Amino acid sequence: MNELISKKSWWNRNWKWTLPTIGIVVCIFVFFMMTGNAAFRYGSVYVQPNLTENALEIAKKNDRVIEKLGELSPIDFFRLLEGEVEYSNHNTSIALTVGIRGTKGKAKLDIVANKKGVNWEYQKITVRIKKPKKESITILEE
Repeated sequence: MNELISKKSWWNRNWKWTLPTIGIVVCIFVFFMMTGNAAFRYGSVYVQPNLTENALEIAKKNDRVIEKLGELSPIDFFRLLEGEVEYSNHNTSIALTVGIRGTKGKAKLDIVANKKGVNWEYQKITVRIKKPKKESITILEE
């Protein structure tokens, strides 16, 4: 009746979930250290969907874009990550490149805009197509 009950240490009981959790936290930390404020830049564009949606609506009305790419689908977060974001002028000017997809192919949408109050005023909108032939379609330029 006198049996010893040995209890495992905390590490021996919990290492299976602790080790992966620590690994994920370290990876997230390294990501933010390497990208600087990139997460803020992409996040701020994502929370202002009218910036990209309005430019996409303007591009959808262009006959050459329709001819080359077909009907354009909405921009999602992963298409945003394909591009680049550069703010200037105390975050009131933006140069943005975002991936777009159509029924016939894919391209990049380049946007240069200035913020006026709560709205964005577009200075330049360009669609860059890489395949089958490199082509650039200027939609708006001031």
